[in-house]
Amino acid sequence: MSRIAIASYFAPPHPAVASHRVLRMTGVLQAAGHEVQWVTLDPDKLPKQDPTLQALMPEGLKVHGSGETNLVDRHARNLFEKVVRTVVFALPHKLPVFDRHVEWSLRLRRELPKVCRREQLDAVLICCGPHGQLTAVPHVRRACPDIQILVDYRDLLSGNTWRQAPSERLRKGVRRRERKLLAKADALFLNTSDARDRFVETFGEIDGLDVQVARNAADYDAAHRVFGMELPVTLGPGFHIGFFGTIFPKRRLLPVLQSVAKLPPELRAQVHLHVYCDAENSAGLLAEDLAAIGESSDSLNVHRHDFLGWGDALRTMRAMDVLALVNSADQEDQIFVPGKVFDYLMAQRPVWFFGEPGDAWRIVAETSGKDWCFSYRQVDDAVARMREVVAGGRPADVAPVEAFSPKAAFAPILARLG
Repeated sequence: MSRIAIASYFAPPHPAVASHRVLRMTGVLQAAGHEVQWVTLDPDKLPKQDPTLQALMPEGLKVHGSGETNLVDRHARNLFEKVVRTVVFALPHKLPVFDRHVEWSLRLRRELPKVCRREQLDAVLICCGPHGQLTAVPHVRRACPDIQILVDYRDLLSGNTWRQAPSERLRKGVRRRERKLLAKADALFLNTSDARDRFVETFGEIDGLDVQVARNAADYDAAHRVFGMELPVTLGPGFHIGFFGTIFPKRRLLPVLQSVAKLPPELRAQVHLHVYCDAENSAGLLAEDLAAIGESSDSLNVHRHDFLGWGDALRTMRAMDVLALVNSADQEDQIFVPGKVFDYLMAQRPVWFFGEPGDAWRIVAETSGKDWCFSYRQVDDAVARMREVVAGGRPADVAPVEAFSPKAAFAPILARLG
């Protein structure tokens, strides 16, 4: 079996959603007999840690920690850092760079080849962004010509309409760099079939690069371990709908709010919409959407809560009657699958989805059912569906689906290593 390092800026106990993918990949690889190590930030220097993720980390895992959180993710502590931070934020508008995590990219280019040689690794998996990690690929290839280099994209870089550089000159520069770096890798994994189609449309074939789909995964076993750590969450009387995560300008809760507002008064009074999001941008967008339909938080029973640690969030999802998931009405958004949908699957509660048909729609349809999926043009249909659901009380659990288990989701990665 192989000795493999997963290189990722995000890894447990870092609370980011990307850490979950690293943890689930690690479990699958170890179960298949591979030896796994991590190259990531120094765990002792993380400003925030999630004890739930810490508790799920495999015992004896070798972690090569390198430095602290980048300036782009924290406040500057002195004048020098303020100047550097200003420069870092301006870079994507001036140069064809992949992201603003410049410090991490430089560290990885320096440290990853050393780890590969010292540990005599068979493979390295560069995982979950930021995309600047790609710049380590040629350095690893020169240091270890025979090593297998796998790249896992959490989101597209080129071909992603949300993350395009501001000028065509910069966009072309990014595409050239991306293609050149990927040509030195052995395989690229994208997390949706729509994203793979968009990638092939953008680049065509890249000689020697195997491009496959490796979805994210719902680790049902880990969820049951988390549920057993604490007492179940209770929410009180009423019908509870939960939304967890950031609200983006293009992905807003407006269709959910409109649907609840149109329920008959006797049902509307029973419904409570719980929104777990940040208190700044997301809270502002939520307030704007409420104002747009002439409602307030009190009139519509909307409760905004701060983010929870992953374990507490998962137990709270489990307590909800229904979970809300929203993509935008933009056709371009169909390539995205929000990471929280897999936590929703692990909570085994029905998911109420708004967006355009794509991989996220298909995942909800395959698990909760087609009658839980609505486009923005189907608000009246969504209202009719929720009238039935609320009147009927708490829906049944959604059964685990083997196709979304880690072993099935990461099978293409296992096949490459095998």
